[in-house]
Amino acid sequence: MNQFLFSLLIVTIHCGQEQGSFLQEKQDNQIFTIKLKETQKIVTAKEMYDFLSTKQTYFRQHIPIDISEIEFGGYVPKLQENENRKKTSLKLHNFRNTQFTGPITVGDQEFQVIFDTGSANFWIDSTKCKNEGCRQHTQYQPSLRSKHLGYALNVEFGTGDLNGEINSDVVRLGEIEVEDQNIAEIIEENGSVFQNAGFDGIVGLGYPSMAAYNFNPLFDNIMQEKKLKSNQFSFYMSNQVNSYESQITFGGYDAAKLDGEVHYHPVIDQYYWMIQADNILVNGKDEGFCPKGCKVVADTGTSLITGPFEDLMKLLDLTNINDDCSNLNELPKLTFRIGGVDYDLDSKDYIMELRDDGTEIPLNNDVSASAFIQGTSSRCIGAFMPLDIPDPQGPAWILGDIFLTKYLSIYDRDANMVGFGKAKH
Repeated sequence: MNQFLFSLLIVTIHCGQEQGSFLQEKQDNQIFTIKLKETQKIVTAKEMYDFLSTKQTYFRQHIPIDISEIEFGGYVPKLQENENRKKTSLKLHNFRNTQFTGPITVGDQEFQVIFDTGSANFWIDSTKCKNEGCRQHTQYQPSLRSKHLGYALNVEFGTGDLNGEINSDVVRLGEIEVEDQNIAEIIEENGSVFQNAGFDGIVGLGYPSMAAYNFNPLFDNIMQEKKLKSNQFSFYMSNQVNSYESQITFGGYDAAKLDGEVHYHPVIDQYYWMIQADNILVNGKDEGFCPKGCKVVADTGTSLITGPFEDLMKLLDLTNINDDCSNLNELPKLTFRIGGVDYDLDSKDYIMELRDDGTEIPLNNDVSASAFIQGTSSRCIGAFMPLDIPDPQGPAWILGDIFLTKYLSIYDRDANMVGFGKAKH
C-alpha cells in the first residue's frame, strides 16, 4: 500500500477582517450567513481519526434500533409549530473539498471549528494550555457567564494525548444561543494532531451516547431548549473551490441546494449517524462487499471514503487507477445502495490528480477533491483509505466529504433518520 494513502489535507478557514465577521441576515427566510477566509494545514488521517474516535470510548451506551420497526417510504419531517423558533445557516468555505469549518462563538470569542457528525464532545483550545500547538490557535478565555465544572478528560491516541477540563459557557450559532454548554478545554497537548491543524476546536454532532460523562452535546441542548423549527441539521458542501457557498443549517435544510428529492434512511445505532446499506456495487456488479448488508456512517469530519482493510484493498484492485491518469474515462462507477436507492459516484467524484509539486489539478469544474497531497510526480489517486472500525460499531464504511459533497445530507433527531439528496452544484 502506498504510503501517501494515509495522509489527508485538513483545511481550515479563518474569518477575514476585510470581509467582516458580522452576521448577514436574509430577512425572507431567517437564514444567517457568515463569510469566511481559508488557510491550510496538514495532519495525517490516522492521527485525526484516532483522536475523533478514541476520545469517545468512555461512556458507551449501546442503543440498537430494529430497522423492521421503521417505515422507509414517504417520510417527511414535521416542523414544530412555534413560529418563533429559528432556522439558522452558517456559511462554510470549501478549500478543495477536504475539510469544511465554520464559526462558533463561545463566551465573548469567535472560533473556527470542525462541525463533526462523527464525534460528540466539544473541544476547544484554552488559555490554560501553554504548549506550542495550543498557542498557534485562538485560545478560549472563560467569560463572565462561564461556570467551573472541573471534570477531567484525558484522551490517548496514536501519536499523543490531550488533557482537558470540562467546564461550561454560553455558546452562539448565528442567533441561536445556548446557556451552560459543556466545553472540553484543552489544557495540555502532547502530539501534533492540533499543532498541525488550523482549526481551533471540534464541535461533535453525534449522539449523546458518545459524549463523556453523559453530558449533552451542543445539538442536544439546542433540542432541549426547543430553539429550532425542526430538530434537524444539514450540510451542503459546495464543490466550488474558494467559494463561500458551503453551509451548515440548523433547523432544516435549504431546498434551493437540492437537485432532486430527498430519501431518508433510519439510524441503526444511536452512536454514530450509522445507517444500513444494501450493497456496494462496482459498475452495477455485486462484488461481495455486503453479503448481509453493510453498516455505513455519514461523517462530516472525515474527508475520504473509508472501508474495512480487506474490502478497501479489493476496491482499489477493482478500480485499478493508473498513476499516470491515463484510464480516467474507463474507471467504474461506484454505487452505494441504501434502502433501495442508488447513490452513484463517478470517477470524477472519487479521483484526484496531482501536479509534479504535489498540488492538485481539479479533474473538471465539477469536483476538486484533494485528500492526499504528497509525491513528486503527476499522478491520479483514489480518495479512499482503509480503516478497520472495531466492534460494536464496526466493521463499517465511512461516507466522508467526498460522498457528502455530491449528496446534501440531513441529520434528523426527531425521527432518527439520515437523508440524502443530490446536491445542486
